[in-house]
Amino acid sequence: MVSIALCGSEFAYGTEESSSAAAQVGGKKESPWLLTPLLSVDPKLGRNVGALAAYTLRFDDDSPVSMLGTAITYSSTDSYVGGVFADLYWQQDRNRLSLGAGFGKIRNDYDDFLGSGVNVKTVDNFDALFLRYVRRIGDSPWFIGGLVLNSNYQIDFPPQNSAIADQIGYLGFDATGAGLVFNFDSRDDVRNPTRGTFASVYNVAYRGSDDENIAEPIFPGLQEPILSPDKGDADFDVYHVEARTYLHLNLGFAVGGSTLALEVKNRLTDDAPLSGYSSISLPGYTKGNYLGQNYSHLQFDLRLPLGQRWGAVVFGGVGCLYGDGIGGDGISCGENSYPALGAGVSYLIKADSGIVVRAEVAKGSGDNSALYLRFGHPF
Repeated sequence: MVSIALCGSEFAYGTEESSSAAAQVGGKKESPWLLTPLLSVDPKLGRNVGALAAYTLRFDDDSPVSMLGTAITYSSTDSYVGGVFADLYWQQDRNRLSLGAGFGKIRNDYDDFLGSGVNVKTVDNFDALFLRYVRRIGDSPWFIGGLVLNSNYQIDFPPQNSAIADQIGYLGFDATGAGLVFNFDSRDDVRNPTRGTFASVYNVAYRGSDDENIAEPIFPGLQEPILSPDKGDADFDVYHVEARTYLHLNLGFAVGGSTLALEVKNRLTDDAPLSGYSSISLPGYTKGNYLGQNYSHLQFDLRLPLGQRWGAVVFGGVGCLYGDGIGGDGISCGENSYPALGAGVSYLIKADSGIVVRAEVAKGSGDNSALYLRFGHPF
């Protein structure tokens, strides 16, 4: 599935003013403009095609490169996702600002909707606004700041599935959220790091009202309502704790050495409606196909340069859902773990800013699989 990351994406870019050797390939200075195709294929959403266009610039020599851009994708299921974004770094990288707006309509066809055993078709409509600002604390690698976002996420059911909608109350939410952000960043490059660590702790406190999420009837075969009445509004909290580390490896067959990237990611919710629950975010899985109150994963990404621009990637990991399940019962990692494994090739399209495009094949459990042509490393 192609997605446009409005939250938490880390970009670094180049400018015409840059005179570093990395900004020139074959003796030619690279253009500040960027245009790249986007592609994905998976069993749930079909074939997605699109493009990303962006402009890169540098505000000062000691700051990473900034980016302004837009992207849109369209799928064979008559779904689309689009948005505009900006990631800005200035004042010797003391200030970092990310903002964006996104919209989309995604048509899903579930053979076993949320474990109910029922075939369900849904149409997910969403629009979102996002802003995050952090400032460096002195000359340290620590940053502090905040974020604000607005999410309007609604799930529509065709007439043949209207009874399902009445039973589960899985109709989305419309809410505004805000939170605090604490980051630690010692990476040697924010876009294509080979060494260092990035860690982030932040919360999103959503506040809104959407009492339509309350569900009374139940699915056949389930003992409890899919969504209990005490989770019937859009007032809920989400907590994110994640860390990434990058290790430089000297492998004989990799030109200039390789990078092993490791990530631990946690998403915890409190009093969230079903549409605010956590989902599997590993390659090969469709977002929203598996839901639970909380989610954690550990994944690796091995990057092997094969020349000045080309490289190979091998990646994988395991994620799990735990806490409350969609039926109100308790679930554990041991019974709800999801592995993923994949490989592909990468191409460095802007040497001055470390921007890459990756073509990958990913396989999860069961029939979960996907083919991607995507912008940037996953983390």
